[in-house]
Amino acid sequence: MNGPGDKPEESEGIGLVSPEEAKGSRADEGGPKVSVLLPTEEVAGPAAPRQASAQPTHLSLRAVDETLKEVTAGTITSLSVVVSSDRPDEGAVVLKAETVYTSTYPGEGAEWRVWWHLPGKKNREEILARKVEAELVLHPRAGLPFTFDVEAPAGVRYGDRVELRLTARWKAEDALGEGPATLRLAWAARQALLAIKTSRGYEREVADTLLARAEEKPGVIFALLVPSSLRGYVFGEGMSFEGVQEMLRGIRKARGLVSGETTLKEVEPLLVPKITVEGFVEGAIVELVAGPFKGEKARVKKIDQGKEQITVEL
Repeated sequence: MNGPGDKPEESEGIGLVSPEEAKGSRADEGGPKVSVLLPTEEVAGPAAPRQASAQPTHLSLRAVDETLKEVTAGTITSLSVVVSSDRPDEGAVVLKAETVYTSTYPGEGAEWRVWWHLPGKKNREEILARKVEAELVLHPRAGLPFTFDVEAPAGVRYGDRVELRLTARWKAEDALGEGPATLRLAWAARQALLAIKTSRGYEREVADTLLARAEEKPGVIFALLVPSSLRGYVFGEGMSFEGVQEMLRGIRKARGLVSGETTLKEVEPLLVPKITVEGFVEGAIVELVAGPFKGEKARVKKIDQGKEQITVEL
């Protein structure tokens, strides 16, 4: 990795490439705000890698499923690619892969590990240099699949990403006039939703202590949720399991993290308020428990689900 004053190497070594907007001083960048509720408005996710314009060629590179994968710290995920040819004869193809890292903070990003599993190879091979290439043999009008595995480091920050810029061209000299086939794949870091165990009745106390620590050390926990309908749990949105676990150390009544990531689908029922008029039917006899008619019996005359109101008559 290059030092702060060194020029990036062209042929080997994996360097960090920072976006233009990240070139300003870290002091100018406001740290992420922490709240005790999950954000309700949608935040636009990272943009998919821009694909180069196509050029005339008999070769093609296409992603099997997607070109952008959002990942959490410490996880290994895969993206697959198919290289194919519409030529009627067999030919050798040179596949080149360039790895480009982008970090939120210049010079501080953790390195991602990248492997590729090429056709005919028994095991995957780790890509250690910034630029690598391999020779493949394409059969007439047939596709050749291969896979890239990427491990997001434990110290990854939101917005950090790794991009693979792929190029395939014919090795034969008589095909030099054809343009190469190109494709870009990207992995971008996102937050994880984690469940924190607490002693029953101490959920708010644990959350308040964790909130204070998160404000002192921004970038680890972005939001906290204390559901009133679920005792013994607090939910936190953070960048890594290890980072949140470290912040929990020494907090009274905190019992640790639930293994694995919690999905938003599991939390959604806790965010939807229960309708207060559920369980009532028109014509039913009820007892008033508040107001000037407290203790009186009344009949349910009308139920308005939208306004959550019940009209009764004595």
